[in-house]
Amino acid sequence: MTSSEAAAPDCGGDPIAEPAEGSPSPVADAGDERRAMDPWLFFAAMSLACLGLVMVYSASVYTARVRYHDWEYFLGRQSVLFALGTAVMVLTSRLDYRLFRRFAPHLMGIGLLGLLLVLAVGDEVNGARRWIRAPGINIQPSELAKVFLAMFLSSVLARQGERVRRFKAGFLPPLLVASITMLLVLLEKDLGTTILLGAVTLTALFVAGTRITYVVAAMMLAAPLAWSQIVGVGFRKGRLLDFLSGEQSYQIQQSLIAVGSGGTWGLGLGAGRQKLGFLPENHTDFILASIAEELGLVGVWTVIGLFCLLVWRGLVAARGAPDRFGTYLAVALSALFGFQALINISVVLDVIPAKGITLPFLSYGGSSLLVSMGATGILLSISRRPRPWRISDQRSRAPAPERPSRTARLARTGEPPRRSWWPWKRAPAAAAAPARRNTRIARP
Repeated sequence: MTSSEAAAPDCGGDPIAEPAEGSPSPVADAGDERRAMDPWLFFAAMSLACLGLVMVYSASVYTARVRYHDWEYFLGRQSVLFALGTAVMVLTSRLDYRLFRRFAPHLMGIGLLGLLLVLAVGDEVNGARRWIRAPGINIQPSELAKVFLAMFLSSVLARQGERVRRFKAGFLPPLLVASITMLLVLLEKDLGTTILLGAVTLTALFVAGTRITYVVAAMMLAAPLAWSQIVGVGFRKGRLLDFLSGEQSYQIQQSLIAVGSGGTWGLGLGAGRQKLGFLPENHTDFILASIAEELGLVGVWTVIGLFCLLVWRGLVAARGAPDRFGTYLAVALSALFGFQALINISVVLDVIPAKGITLPFLSYGGSSLLVSMGATGILLSISRRPRPWRISDQRSRAPAPERPSRTARLARTGEPPRRSWWPWKRAPAAAAAPARRNTRIARP
């Protein structure tokens, strides 16, 4: 075995045949490079989740007292979800991430089924149908669909390899599945998540090596559809007109008041005033405004810095992944965190029109927190380069042997080949001319 073969093989490429008896196993070679998970990635995720737990309690005390007559209503539920999410993150980090590649089509099917189910039996809140009410928790299928789509795209692109540069064979199939997912999310009246899924899809295709002209063409085709969804829906058109005219809506006005009143160091933890019934959704979509009011500009920059650290370490894990699937999946999940945080922060600061999208790890919500911590666990698994399991190792299955041609089978049995009915059929190259022997003449 040469030095290049002794390096970590690409588990995301075409399957490799089993090594001969007595030769070193590629699985054992890959396991020799395993290491501990990235501590900075773990620190960034846990810091954001802990800060979110504190700020959810601080921002929701008034709302919890008015609606449920319990000051700690949201704190108790978020604490249970935080403990469960931590367990999910640790458990997922100990799994072999290649396991998700084998079951990526099944998980994608579950995600699409959940999106169809929410359209049928989901609860409508504020004109949007995004949640399925379950005992003790509201399930948001679009949160799961985001991660499942990232897994599916990474699996397909890793299997295609260089064929991703072809339009029909490489670019179109994953784009069609992503388009179906985005259409179902759009039917829930969730344009923000639809745009997020499109950005993650195009990022994954670009990183996989597709032609930049295909990416630009897809963006140009999607732009008129997105524009029609904005100007054709009443509340979206109103938000856009308010944003362009400079006349902010009530929610954006209260958000900017909260951000501005915090100053550099904030009013102090628990001393915010906009949470006293002035700022709607202050513990969910606009929790950053509460952070800015109570912790000031320092708190906002701390949140932004933690998200930058999370995305950076995710990209570092992608660069060091031992296979293409791990690289593509780490890039897709990192882009998912980065784009979602960027959209939410831009909405709170009135940089873009308002969108109903949560801030990962920080906003109140069971589906968002559990999915975010589970996705972080996958990034931690990629960063530690685990030993491939038998159930997840794609190289354990040897490729099917090539079936010999009919002429070769007849030559083996000694039967004369039958004459073809097509008189001008070109003979195979091997039969038309004898193969040249690769002989080497020894020099004196």
